[in-house]
Amino acid sequence: MTWTIHHVNLPAHDVRESAAFYSAIFGMRETPFQRPETGGNFRSDPAALAAFEQDGPAGRDLGINNGLHIVKPVPRFAEANGLQHNPTIGGHVAITVPDLDLVMRRLDDAGIQYSDAGRYAMLGFRQIYLYDPSMNLLEINQRVTP
Repeated sequence: MTWTIHHVNLPAHDVRESAAFYSAIFGMRETPFQRPETGGNFRSDPAALAAFEQDGPAGRDLGINNGLHIVKPVPRFAEANGLQHNPTIGGHVAITVPDLDLVMRRLDDAGIQYSDAGRYAMLGFRQIYLYDPSMNLLEINQRVTP
C-alpha cells in the first residue's frame, strides 16, 4: 500500500502567535482551510485554526489542506463530534492512504480501536483517528470525491 504524510497538526494556545512565527521564520504562506459544509463542531475561526499548505508539486499531489495545521486545543472536541479520539489535543500526524477501508479492516482484525470521523473536517477526505502502540495520535485519511 502506498502512503504519504498529508499534514502535521500542532496544538497552540495562541494560534495567531504561532501562525505569525511560522510565516516570519520559515516564509510559510497561510491558506484558507477548506472543510465540508457538514463540518459539525469543527471550527475554522482564524483564532482557533491556521493552515499552511505545502508548496510545489508535492503539495498539489496531496490535495487540499496538506502541510501544517495549527489548532487551539478543545477539551470536549471528541465528545462534541461523537469521536473516541481528540485530534485537537497533543497534535497528530496525518497519513494519506489509497484504501481507508483496507486499513480499517486491518485495525478491526488487530482489535485496535479507532474513531471513524467520515468526511467531517476536510473537504474531499475521509478520516479516522487512532493511537499507535506508543499512544501517538494518528489520522489516517483517503482522498474521495467531494
